[in-house]
Amino acid sequence: MPFSTMRRIARVLTAGCIAAALPVAAHAAYPERPVTIVVPFNTGTTPDIVTRLLAAALSKDTGGSFVVQNKVGASGIIGTQYVANQPADGYTLSFANVATLAINQSLYARLPYDADKQLAPVALTGSVQNVLAVRPGLGVKSVSELIALGKKEPGKLVYSSGGNGTTGHLSAAMFATMAGVEMMHVPYKGGVEADMAVLRGEADLVFDNISSIAAFIDQGKVIPLAVTGATRDPLLPNLPTLDELGLKGYRAVAWTGYVAPAGVDPKILDWLNTAINKALAEPEVQEKLKTLAYVPTIKPRQALFDLAHEERPVWAKVIKDAKVSVD
Repeated sequence: MPFSTMRRIARVLTAGCIAAALPVAAHAAYPERPVTIVVPFNTGTTPDIVTRLLAAALSKDTGGSFVVQNKVGASGIIGTQYVANQPADGYTLSFANVATLAINQSLYARLPYDADKQLAPVALTGSVQNVLAVRPGLGVKSVSELIALGKKEPGKLVYSSGGNGTTGHLSAAMFATMAGVEMMHVPYKGGVEADMAVLRGEADLVFDNISSIAAFIDQGKVIPLAVTGATRDPLLPNLPTLDELGLKGYRAVAWTGYVAPAGVDPKILDWLNTAINKALAEPEVQEKLKTLAYVPTIKPRQALFDLAHEERPVWAKVIKDAKVSVD
């Protein structure tokens, strides 16, 4: 429900509007024009799919207009930097995730945005696991066979990713370090391109979001070996975790959320947080998220930055141990 006068609120409540529970701020008629949600990753990826789903739900629930715009490149840096430099009026938001808020801070020596100073948390919306998948022609059917091949021929295995600093990149780097194998990394411009590289035989394996690669798994075009979370995923219940398979303590989850430029009125941010949490709680939205292997999270907006601060040292260690460098 857009911000409005008390008189209009009374009429809305009388009409039994679905958005009546949403908070009202002191700003009249927010949002009075479209709110742009920037996705700094490619169309067809989990960030894009989830954001478009939420944008549709927000538009329906609030009567406002939420539109999605993709600004792709440099592990989410281009889109995130763009939003950080936008007016702090609540009309430009950005999809954010473990890469843009926790990994890039250690991966890039000269990151062109300061998340803590230039951005404000809007919502922590959920997470999705990655799956380790290999091309059928590689001739391996298990993680143990993959590790054995990697040790037999150091540096020969090639893994693709959706870009430097993505969870696909760092999930593979963590795997290589913990398994004691040497692999070659080839970054592509997005997760879809990384998956296609495996299908074309340009890469031997990939770590990608379950939702992004699920179709190729169903079609038998890639062979899934394990998931990267702490527990098995309901969408692939027969697929073990890497921790189960002997890489004790392995855990790599792609958590996601939304941010705004620093300086946006906290009342607007709280309104957006409540609206997003309401959308996430809707059965129809949850059913769609379930098909993406996406686990929704409903929490106060500060939870996004709390998680980012918690995980930064974890990924800093992965980057250091794997000697990952992109600058």
